[in-house]
Amino acid sequence: MRRVGAGVFFGTALLVTSPASAAVPHVVQPGETLWSIAAANNLTTRTVAAYNGIAEDAQVALGETIDVPTVDEGAATLATAGTETTTAPAAPAADTTTAAAPASGEIVPAPGMGHISSPWGELHLDPAAAESWSRMAAAAREQFGVELYPGGTMSAYRTAEQQQVLYDQYLAGIGAPANPPGSSTHELGVAVDVATPEMRSVIDQIGAAYGWSGTIPSEWWHVSWGGY
Repeated sequence: MRRVGAGVFFGTALLVTSPASAAVPHVVQPGETLWSIAAANNLTTRTVAAYNGIAEDAQVALGETIDVPTVDEGAATLATAGTETTTAPAAPAADTTTAAAPASGEIVPAPGMGHISSPWGELHLDPAAAESWSRMAAAAREQFGVELYPGGTMSAYRTAEQQQVLYDQYLAGIGAPANPPGSSTHELGVAVDVATPEMRSVIDQIGAAYGWSGTIPSEWWHVSWGGY
């Protein structure tokens, strides 16, 4: 800095800026969860949750904006928080062509099953369960103005291979609670994981008349048909 004339100073100002973030804002769409957003970007739920300053089991709301960090940004966030693992583990290798779809969440054909509507097309349930679900959904629409639908492509009937994928993700810490293959009511086609707590609230009020109820106290999203 130098002095010019009487009491007038000129100097050079130093502008300090932080590196620009490369995170991408993501607006939550119908049926999406924190886990599904993270998995779609090859990140762990823990990474996305930590970057956004929310709990790992937080429920995201339709229209909410979630910032999806780069791997480096996620790693830096986890390092600050004292945790590790930013990239989601790869899905286990499939032994058959029919098992290839579960890892990508594609709808697997289910001959002999009934169908229910969803934002992703027709999903499958046991025929009687599907019929009662459709009647309950019509009642929910008429009485509450609420659409009932599964939270994702694997949120109704699942094959054993699909259940294995979800169970492995749960064990890896990047997915919601899931039973081992052979022990899930989803494999019987008599369970649905609904997309929002609002849907569950409606089912709690009218579901009994159609044979649907919540059967796992710790999982608000899970409802079953016929007492299974």
